[in-house]
Amino acid sequence: MNAPAFIQNERTARKFVIAISLVIPIVVTVLRYIPTPEFEEGTKSTLYFLPMLNALLNGSTFLLLIAALVAIKNKNVEAHRKLTTLGMTFSALFLVSYVIFHATTSHTPYGGEGTVKTIYYFILFSHIVLSAVIVPLVLFAFTHALAGRIDKHRKIVKYTFPLWLYVTLTGVIVYFMISPFYPFSPF
Repeated sequence: MNAPAFIQNERTARKFVIAISLVIPIVVTVLRYIPTPEFEEGTKSTLYFLPMLNALLNGSTFLLLIAALVAIKNKNVEAHRKLTTLGMTFSALFLVSYVIFHATTSHTPYGGEGTVKTIYYFILFSHIVLSAVIVPLVLFAFTHALAGRIDKHRKIVKYTFPLWLYVTLTGVIVYFMISPFYPFSPF
């Protein structure tokens, strides 16, 4: 598979990855502070299905990554490429869905108490921090692979793979922990 010219040029690819890696957390942070619409009591938001979709995308990405690991361990490079590309696609769809939801829907506070609340915030905090860290790692791993820089791809994937797995898994856990506190049911 031929990579676009900007990915073939390692310096240009690095600039692209850094730019995307800076823009994403800035946008997500801004979303936390912009006002969102309030819904009247008894009305139903049509967007509360998005967190469930996000959990499905994260969970699917988790499974795709495991399958991609199995494929590459079995030296099936083509299956590995397809699985990781699909995982990247699901992660990109997750990001779009996440931005849409948080740009249009009020923040939902966690309603649990005691130890479970501490666990929730630990998982959430680690998920958020590692979500910002994982973006450049995944993009560098992906661009190195596309450009045929397999040695660099392998080096970065040693760190990227377990972190990406953690981020996708904790995304699902966070959803299951916060979803009972959403003010509106998607159904």
